[in-house]
Amino acid sequence: MDHDLRLVYFPLRGRGEPILLLLVDSGVPFDLEEIPLVTWKQWKKTRQITNDKFPYSALPVLHASHRVMANEPKTFVFAETSAVLTYLDEILDPTGTTPERELPLEVRVRIQMVKEASLFAVVRIFGMARSSEWLAPPQRTTIWGIVNRYLRDTENTLSELEKSIRVVPLQTDRLTGMTAAAATTITLVAQVFPSTREMLGNDGEYKRCGKLWTAVLERPRIAAYWEENKIEAKPWSITEYGTAEWIARAAASFDRPQPKL
Repeated sequence: MDHDLRLVYFPLRGRGEPILLLLVDSGVPFDLEEIPLVTWKQWKKTRQITNDKFPYSALPVLHASHRVMANEPKTFVFAETSAVLTYLDEILDPTGTTPERELPLEVRVRIQMVKEASLFAVVRIFGMARSSEWLAPPQRTTIWGIVNRYLRDTENTLSELEKSIRVVPLQTDRLTGMTAAAATTITLVAQVFPSTREMLGNDGEYKRCGKLWTAVLERPRIAAYWEENKIEAKPWSITEYGTAEWIARAAASFDRPQPKL
């Protein structure tokens, strides 16, 4: 089935990055529309953010046009990163693979656990970015608590999933919503806390997380798109304290090897 896909988000990484990872890796043509924050604020004032265009009055959203039965093509608009990833998981599933919906229930639930926990961790981290000192002590210790619990629990869940599915994708495997969400969060973690890279190494406490992260970012289409579009330089959030430069400066000033909690 052919799909006309358009991702709409701010010119940020944040909650749109897992969706972008899936789209880029799939090789399926898609459009990316980035709405400047000033435009979004103006639309809110003039009540142009309507449910038919922006469900739940939020971004990202995915526009998908395809034929339903024998009818003319119809455009669907989906909101919420987790829901969009679920949709893409199904429509991008290549012939000959086992769809996620056919996996055992307990496996599907663990996959959902990793996906939801990854997305929520990003929201929690940037929910603390309210001041210029958000990445400095003592709040840095609080953020590390969030990060460490996320890595610990994700490592444990991946270990359980490994008994049933391959959690570190091969180059020939398709990317999934779970791996895209986890890779996004681990990317952010490694930027905020560069010292965690040792923990994510082959001999580290979170080696499965590290292997998954590396496998995703080294995929040829993703690596090429990230370089061509300078994704690493884009801000993570709408706050002025969520830019790549700000995070890098804070890491240079305050990052130290972190204890396990």
